[in-house]
Amino acid sequence: MKDFAISAHTPVGPKILQGQRISKKRVKAKKSHPSLALPSLFFLLIISIFLYVWTRVQVVQYGYEISSALRAKETATIAHNERTLELATLRSAQQVEQRARQKMGMAPPRKNQLVIIQ
Repeated sequence: MKDFAISAHTPVGPKILQGQRISKKRVKAKKSHPSLALPSLFFLLIISIFLYVWTRVQVVQYGYEISSALRAKETATIAHNERTLELATLRSAQQVEQRARQKMGMAPPRKNQLVIIQ
């Protein structure tokens, strides 16, 4: 093999460093076909638009789901607070006695009903 060096006297043009000639047909064949560039750019643009619209739709949908979940949480919190208050009310001794007298017809024992155990 020959080593080629570029000097001031080396002709520049159709020759390359290895000394081979490149035909004009090979150079033209390597260029991309211009009729495919525009459709592929159009296709990429359409895909990009679809992806953008899809992400916006997803954001809106998740926003609705979050709003719905927050409303459900608020409703559950209110119900929990009401049940806690009702439980505290029902546990009081006065409330238990009042319910026993009104709903079950109970009364304090009479003296003859008392049995004293020693």
